[in-house]
Amino acid sequence: MLERIQDAPADALALAASGTVMARDVEQAVDAALGAISAPTGLVVVIGDDFDGYMAELERGLANVAAAHRTIVRIALVTGPGQSAEATLGVAQSAVPIRLFAAGDRLAAFDWAESARPGQ
Repeated sequence: MLERIQDAPADALALAASGTVMARDVEQAVDAALGAISAPTGLVVVIGDDFDGYMAELERGLANVAAAHRTIVRIALVTGPGQSAEATLGVAQSAVPIRLFAAGDRLAAFDWAESARPGQ
């Protein structure tokens, strides 16, 4: 499941991943969250402790979203302990830069994603 992160900075497109997440879930969540955004933006995905570990599906969805939405110019993936090694396997397949952040660096992930916006 993917849900908007309520305490994210106002300009951030941020989603929390929990449970089972398939590629189409990522695509649907981003489509809904982007709405009418036309300016370049970054996407932050925070992987929760209860994420089922379908990292390849999550990454496939992120790659599809990056290819389909020109407004997404970078993706920050916030991973917990033990998840970063699996996450590094698919980040090279994206049309935009994907940067991994540790769970403790969540604010840095928001800052990095927001810096994609003009004037940031």
